[in-house]
Amino acid sequence: MIGPMSSGPFQIVFAGPFDVAPVERMRQAGKVTLLDPVDTPALMSAVQSCDALLARSHVQVTRGVLEHAPKLRVIGRAGVGLENIDLAVAKERGVTVVYTPCAATEAVADLTVGMIIALVRNLTVMDRLVRSSRFQEAREAALGCELHELTLGIVGMGRIGRALARRCSLGFGMKVIYNDIVDVGPLDFPAQAVEKRVLYQEADVVSVHVPLTDDTRQMIDAQALSCFKAGSLLINTARGAVVDCDALADALAGRRLAGAALDVFDPEPLPSAHPLLSAPNTVFTPHIGARTVGGQARMNAVVDDVIRVLRGEPSRYAAW
Repeated sequence: MIGPMSSGPFQIVFAGPFDVAPVERMRQAGKVTLLDPVDTPALMSAVQSCDALLARSHVQVTRGVLEHAPKLRVIGRAGVGLENIDLAVAKERGVTVVYTPCAATEAVADLTVGMIIALVRNLTVMDRLVRSSRFQEAREAALGCELHELTLGIVGMGRIGRALARRCSLGFGMKVIYNDIVDVGPLDFPAQAVEKRVLYQEADVVSVHVPLTDDTRQMIDAQALSCFKAGSLLINTARGAVVDCDALADALAGRRLAGAALDVFDPEPLPSAHPLLSAPNTVFTPHIGARTVGGQARMNAVVDDVIRVLRGEPSRYAAW
């Protein structure tokens, strides 16, 4: 049960789909409005009298939206990234932003390992050949690598990067090198910090785990890809705009890279005629990195922090 609030009842807006349980918990705090699908005019109208806004990654909480919300006290972002919220304006207006930075760590790390194995062992091609009654052809072509033979390069050694590195270093015996803009401190697994260019040149598998910022937008572009080790693999389970999909398609078509696996895209979804969709040795998933039962439950738990703010209590995970 929700305890006493500092005042109420509150006006609460859910922008995007949420599970039933968190919506029902918020109903105990006040009147709930559900917006799904969400467009900017509907969002601007809904927030005019709201105290709390809960949003998913595709909902853009812009200056314009915030300026239509004079009573807004807290934004709850169900997820890890905050690039869809104008944090500077929220802070300027005294709006607390809470989120779930730990929600997707294990789920995304698991998916990334699966993608690496799918590429290294060419699983999607094997599956298609077997289904088309080309069993023997598939078996003869199935000569992949073993993970302990490979070097994994991680760009961004945050929560997810560390979870992936731990799995691959201790579990599979891969050599791990990484690059981060900050000192990540002591690690409980073998890994070596290197310059980004060195990472690109030495890694057999490059996996990206950075937030989307002005500095990381299109970080993996044609110039960066030209530095990659010939025959290497690229994995992106971070944010689509970190990778230039056109440049990646060119690198794959020219066989500079041996393969790529993406859970996120820019734009998302890609147009059906985009050349990346027909590039060789690729694995694509529809932005499902956090979509496990546990991951979704942890993201929906952002309502607990929203409740804390409405109570006038310190939040657990605030943006600042």
